[in-house]
Amino acid sequence: MIIRKLAFVFLGLLVPIQGASAKECLLSHATYREPRSGAVLQFRPLDNEPAALTVQVFSLSVPNTDKNLPADITWTNGKNSFPLGTIRHPCTDDDREAGLQDGSGLCRIWDGQVYALTGGGAEQLNSSEATPAPKGLLLPDFGAAFTEWADFANANPNGSAWDAFTLTGCSDE
Repeated sequence: MIIRKLAFVFLGLLVPIQGASAKECLLSHATYREPRSGAVLQFRPLDNEPAALTVQVFSLSVPNTDKNLPADITWTNGKNSFPLGTIRHPCTDDDREAGLQDGSGLCRIWDGQVYALTGGGAEQLNSSEATPAPKGLLLPDFGAAFTEWADFANANPNGSAWDAFTLTGCSDE
């Protein structure tokens, strides 16, 4: 009887510890997954990133391939600035002819505003590097752009993607 009570007390103490650990995850260490395609966003801390307005860097792993695409979130200038996300890949000749190559020598698969998904809906992402990881991220029009990208389509012939990613983990790095 005493052991059973102690077990309940111990389990009761673990719940707040697990909750605190989840709340302490910073966006710069978060992992998100898009459920339909299985694409994964892995954030990492800033390490001498070249763009002054870059606040977050991450990579996108493409399902059924070994590709990890570079990506970042920068803030626009001005009074009404907002977080602008960009996911890139190596350019093909067709990409260059279509004008998709940017100054980095890479091409855009997706770019757009990034929103934090909270229990109350979608909100503007915080501009601080020390931003707590939200429960999810919304990348409007990501699903359509990603599904149409040839490398994803070839590796996932019947695949599709949505615009919402769910927090699945937090790295220690």
